[in-house]
Amino acid sequence: VPMNADPKSTAAREAFETFLQLGAHGRDWAAWSKLFTDDALYIEHCMGVFEGPAGIENYLRTSTESVAGMTFSPEWHIVEGDKVAFWIWNHLPTPPGVDPAVTEYCFPNLTLLTHAGGQMWSCEEDFYEAAWTRVVFDWFKAGGSSALDPQPWLVPHQPSHPTPPEPAPERFLVAAAMAANAPEGSTLRYDVVEGSVGVGVFDTPERAYAVVVHVDQHGAVPLAQVVCNSDETTNKAL
Repeated sequence: VPMNADPKSTAAREAFETFLQLGAHGRDWAAWSKLFTDDALYIEHCMGVFEGPAGIENYLRTSTESVAGMTFSPEWHIVEGDKVAFWIWNHLPTPPGVDPAVTEYCFPNLTLLTHAGGQMWSCEEDFYEAAWTRVVFDWFKAGGSSALDPQPWLVPHQPSHPTPPEPAPERFLVAAAMAANAPEGSTLRYDVVEGSVGVGVFDTPERAYAVVVHVDQHGAVPLAQVVCNSDETTNKAL
């Protein structure tokens, strides 16, 4: 994906490296939480809204107690201005007696970040289908537990998305593709476009939707995916 090289995008991209180093790679949630501003919001459309470093750290600690060995593998990311969008996999360690080449216990999610300057972030917003997390129950049934050691080498058997098309189209074609695939009656809150990849966040009063698109140089759309918590009845971002 061609890199947006303006100063705001460059600063957000550099800060994102630290974000991943402390979080997805290092799993140092205390240090990672301190990357958020005092008034930062963590909008988790399945779990709730959490505020500030202390609230965010407490949520991470309590929500991961039973899956302490969970590790993460980012699939892709895009950056535009102060916004970062990335697709990441959540991996549960393979239980004893299970062949990891045959059975995997993982699910993806889409995250959007707002860079506040420096190494700090003012917002994180997570999107995934609640049904994707049912693999956690399968993992417990197969012998998964918090006592299992992390397995940081885990990656998904297959990525969620193909390689984006090249060359990239003009930005307005990506924006048009996101709007065309947004749910009827929804309103664009913000979007992130880099190269041929776009992620738009659209709202209705009931729920928030993230629209992921790939667009080629002619405006064709080989990939369009809408991600939301279909059980959300009141949009947590509004």
